[in-house]
Amino acid sequence: MSPGTLLLGLALLIILALVVALPLFDRKTPAIEPPSRRETLEQERRAVIGAIRELDFDYRTGKIGAEDYKRLREARVARGAQILRELAELADEHDATDVEAEIEAQVARLHKVAASDGRAPAKAVCPSCGHAVGADDKFCPQCGQRLWPRQSEAVASAE
Repeated sequence: MSPGTLLLGLALLIILALVVALPLFDRKTPAIEPPSRRETLEQERRAVIGAIRELDFDYRTGKIGAEDYKRLREARVARGAQILRELAELADEHDATDVEAEIEAQVARLHKVAASDGRAPAKAVCPSCGHAVGADDKFCPQCGQRLWPRQSEAVASAE
Protein backbone atom coordinates (compact mmCIF):
# COMPACT_ATOMS: atom_id res chain seq x y z
CA MET A 1 0.00 0.00 0.00
CA SER A 2 1.20 3.43 -0.80
CA PRO A 3 1.42 6.16 1.85
CA GLY A 4 -1.11 8.26 -0.07
CA THR A 5 -3.74 5.49 0.19
CA LEU A 6 -3.10 5.14 3.91
CA LEU A 7 -3.45 8.90 4.46
CA LEU A 8 -6.66 8.99 2.42
CA GLY A 9 -8.10 6.07 4.41
CA LEU A 10 -7.10 7.71 7.69
CA ALA A 11 -8.67 11.02 6.62
CA LEU A 12 -11.93 9.26 5.67
CA LEU A 13 -11.94 7.43 9.01
CA ILE A 14 -11.51 10.70 10.93
CA ILE A 15 -14.26 12.41 8.93
CA LEU A 16 -16.59 9.46 9.50
CA ALA A 17 -15.87 9.50 13.25
CA LEU A 18 -16.60 13.23 13.41
CA VAL A 19 -19.88 12.88 11.49
CA VAL A 20 -21.02 10.08 13.80
CA ALA A 21 -19.91 11.79 17.04
CA LEU A 22 -21.01 15.36 16.24
CA PRO A 23 -24.68 14.90 17.22
CA LEU A 24 -23.58 13.49 20.58
CA PHE A 25 -21.71 16.66 21.47
CA ASP A 26 -24.07 19.20 19.92
CA ARG A 27 -27.09 18.58 22.15
CA LYS A 28 -28.49 21.87 23.42
CA THR A 29 -31.90 20.62 24.49
CA PRO A 30 -32.84 17.22 25.84
CA ALA A 31 -34.22 14.77 23.30
CA ILE A 32 -37.25 14.12 25.49
CA GLU A 33 -38.92 16.85 27.50
CA PRO A 34 -39.30 15.97 31.16
CA PRO A 35 -42.92 15.52 32.23
CA SER A 36 -44.67 18.44 33.87
CA ARG A 37 -45.38 18.46 37.59
CA ARG A 38 -49.05 17.73 36.89
CA GLU A 39 -48.21 14.72 34.70
CA THR A 40 -45.79 13.40 37.32
CA LEU A 41 -48.42 13.72 40.04
CA GLU A 42 -51.07 12.03 37.88
CA GLN A 43 -48.73 9.09 37.22
CA GLU A 44 -47.92 8.81 40.90
CA ARG A 45 -51.63 9.01 41.80
CA ARG A 46 -52.39 6.09 39.47
CA ALA A 47 -49.47 4.14 40.96
CA VAL A 48 -50.69 4.74 44.52
CA ILE A 49 -54.24 3.66 43.63
CA GLY A 50 -52.84 0.49 42.04
CA ALA A 51 -50.69 -0.18 45.10
CA ILE A 52 -53.68 0.22 47.43
CA ARG A 53 -55.78 -2.16 45.31
CA GLU A 54 -52.95 -4.69 45.25
CA LEU A 55 -52.50 -4.37 49.01
CA ASP A 56 -56.25 -4.90 49.57
CA PHE A 57 -56.14 -8.00 47.35
CA ASP A 58 -53.12 -9.38 49.21
CA TYR A 59 -54.88 -8.84 52.54
CA ARG A 60 -58.09 -10.53 51.34
CA THR A 61 -56.15 -13.53 50.06
CA GLY A 62 -54.17 -13.83 53.31
CA LYS A 63 -50.75 -12.96 51.90
CA ILE A 64 -50.25 -10.12 54.39
CA GLY A 65 -51.01 -9.81 58.10
CA ALA A 66 -53.55 -7.41 59.61
CA GLU A 67 -51.09 -5.06 61.31
CA ASP A 68 -48.81 -4.85 58.26
CA TYR A 69 -51.87 -4.23 56.09
CA LYS A 70 -53.09 -1.42 58.34
CA ARG A 71 -49.67 0.26 58.49
CA LEU A 72 -48.98 0.00 54.74
CA ARG A 73 -52.49 1.07 53.74
CA GLU A 74 -52.41 4.14 56.00
CA ALA A 75 -49.07 5.20 54.48
CA ARG A 76 -50.35 4.78 50.92
CA VAL A 77 -53.63 6.56 51.63
CA ALA A 78 -51.71 9.44 53.24
CA ARG A 79 -49.47 9.73 50.15
CA GLY A 80 -52.55 9.62 47.90
CA ALA A 81 -54.17 12.43 49.90
CA GLN A 82 -50.97 14.50 49.66
CA ILE A 83 -50.91 13.99 45.88
CA LEU A 84 -54.55 15.08 45.60
CA ARG A 85 -53.82 18.23 47.62
CA GLU A 86 -50.89 19.08 45.34
CA LEU A 87 -53.05 18.50 42.25
CA ALA A 88 -55.73 20.78 43.71
CA GLU A 89 -53.12 23.50 44.31
CA LEU A 90 -51.97 23.18 40.69
CA ALA A 91 -55.58 23.46 39.52
CA ASP A 92 -56.08 26.60 41.63
CA GLU A 93 -53.05 28.18 39.97
CA HIS A 94 -54.69 27.78 36.57
CA ASP A 95 -56.70 31.00 36.42
CA ALA A 96 -60.32 30.89 35.25
CA THR A 97 -59.74 33.94 33.07
CA ASP A 98 -57.24 31.91 31.06
CA VAL A 99 -59.96 29.36 30.35
CA GLU A 100 -62.40 32.07 29.30
CA ALA A 101 -59.79 33.61 27.01
CA GLU A 102 -59.14 30.21 25.43
CA ILE A 103 -62.88 29.71 24.85
CA GLU A 104 -63.25 33.15 23.27
CA ALA A 105 -60.23 32.51 21.03
CA GLN A 106 -61.70 29.17 19.91
CA VAL A 107 -65.08 30.79 19.14
CA ALA A 108 -63.33 33.51 17.14
CA ARG A 109 -61.41 30.86 15.17
CA LEU A 110 -64.64 28.99 14.42
CA HIS A 111 -66.32 32.18 13.20
CA LYS A 112 -63.28 32.94 11.05
CA VAL A 113 -63.37 29.44 9.53
CA ALA A 114 -67.11 29.75 8.86
CA ALA A 115 -66.57 33.14 7.19
CA SER A 116 -63.74 31.80 5.05
CA ASP A 117 -66.01 28.97 3.88
CA GLY A 118 -68.46 31.58 2.62
CA ARG A 119 -71.17 30.71 5.09
CA ALA A 120 -72.41 32.59 8.10
CA PRO A 121 -72.17 31.03 11.55
CA ALA A 122 -75.18 28.89 12.40
CA LYS A 123 -77.93 30.58 14.38
CA ALA A 124 -80.15 27.55 15.02
CA VAL A 125 -79.77 23.98 16.25
CA CYS A 126 -81.36 20.72 15.19
CA PRO A 127 -84.24 19.75 17.50
CA SER A 128 -83.18 16.10 17.25
CA CYS A 129 -79.41 16.06 17.83
CA GLY A 130 -78.61 19.66 18.81
CA HIS A 131 -76.11 20.11 15.95
CA ALA A 132 -75.76 23.65 14.60
CA VAL A 133 -77.66 24.19 11.35
CA GLY A 134 -77.51 26.98 8.80
CA ALA A 135 -80.25 29.51 8.22
CA ASP A 136 -81.31 27.96 4.89
CA ASP A 137 -80.84 24.27 5.77
CA LYS A 138 -83.92 22.09 5.31
CA PHE A 139 -82.30 18.98 6.84
CA CYS A 140 -79.78 18.57 9.64
CA PRO A 141 -76.31 17.89 8.18
CA GLN A 142 -75.50 15.68 11.21
CA CYS A 143 -78.49 13.37 11.61
CA GLY A 144 -80.63 14.08 8.54
CA GLN A 145 -83.66 15.17 10.57
CA ARG A 146 -86.10 17.32 8.61
CA LEU A 147 -86.07 20.79 10.09
CA TRP A 148 -89.44 22.43 10.68
CA PRO A 149 -90.35 25.23 8.30
CA ARG A 150 -88.80 28.54 9.24
CA GLN A 151 -91.09 31.39 10.21
CA SER A 152 -90.73 32.94 6.75
CA GLU A 153 -91.76 29.61 5.15
CA ALA A 154 -94.64 29.20 7.61
CA VAL A 155 -95.91 32.73 6.87
CA ALA A 156 -95.61 32.15 3.10
CA SER A 157 -97.55 28.87 3.32
CA ALA A 158 -100.26 30.44 5.52
CA GLU A 159 -100.95 33.18 2.95
